[in-house]
Amino acid sequence: MSCGNPHATPCTEVLSLLYVYIDDEIDEVHRIEVTTHLGECPPCVDSFTVERRLKTRLRDACMAEQVPDQVRSRIIAQIQQVSITYRYE
Repeated sequence: MSCGNPHATPCTEVLSLLYVYIDDEIDEVHRIEVTTHLGECPPCVDSFTVERRLKTRLRDACMAEQVPDQVRSRIIAQIQQVSITYRYE
């Protein structure tokens, strides 16, 4: 995805950082890069908006019931594996 315009930080890099950006787990240098990029790239803003809405809906849906600690740990481990695989392959 790209708007076709050159950016200091490429769209592919910004999109790979969206989850840590949304979760506020991103370092300050990358936060500035992503924020700057989102200010100038409507297609990446659209992706950001979709991911943020999805996270909000998932959080709201999961608030109804308590998940056992063992299940929660397994889910977190699987999410981390997917994130690592996605970012480094």
